[in-house]
Amino acid sequence: MKPEAGSLAVPGPALEWDAFCRLESMNNHWDRPGWSEGRRAYYWYLTVDDAQVIELAARCQAELDLPYLDLVPLDHLHLTVKRLGFEDEIAAKDVTIAQAAALSAAKSIPPFALEVGPLAGSAGAVRLSVDPWRPVNQLRSALGDALKNTSRTPRTPPAAEFRPHIGIAYCNAAVAARPLRNIIERLRPLPRVTVRIDHCQLVLLERRDHAYRWSLLDRIRLSASPERRPTDKAAADASRPCH
Repeated sequence: MKPEAGSLAVPGPALEWDAFCRLESMNNHWDRPGWSEGRRAYYWYLTVDDAQVIELAARCQAELDLPYLDLVPLDHLHLTVKRLGFEDEIAAKDVTIAQAAALSAAKSIPPFALEVGPLAGSAGAVRLSVDPWRPVNQLRSALGDALKNTSRTPRTPPAAEFRPHIGIAYCNAAVAARPLRNIIERLRPLPRVTVRIDHCQLVLLERRDHAYRWSLLDRIRLSASPERRPTDKAAADASRPCH
């Protein structure tokens, strides 16, 4: 049986780096279907205001001041959990229903710790890996179940395609991946940091001037009894080169 992504058998950061090493080119992140000027969408986020994470992101961004990258403002770091829907496609009553159901579902989800780092990438972004993936996927699944009583079923990637991360830069042009990957590889040995997640946020998101901006609509506390904190894993994969 294929091991679960983000499990001890296949750590999320290693899986993400291996996928990035196979990329030959980067894409324009902003050239995505569905989005247009002024259009907004509801998302479940884990917003990041931890000082250590911000410092790690800033250290990485200092080496990523490139014309084809748009750096994420440090006060807008986030981990996307799930999209609820575009504002013009979901009724206000369904948003309210989803909020109430999410509040109930969150009572069964304990707070959890995430290890942030090392730096990696995707076809359209530079991002900090997080580990473990399991609690984020559990939260994502619970928020998805919260939509069952609404008339809206959002089109979101299946769990197998979902890779939790914290983006720090978005690509704004089609460029070769190797030069950027070489820079990222030099930054991967930076120490990882640990952040505690005890809330998730519902935001109304828009894209403006090659950046994401949002209004906070709700903040839901994860309130089940916390599980034992996962043990730290070795960071050997952080220094592993592409082959």
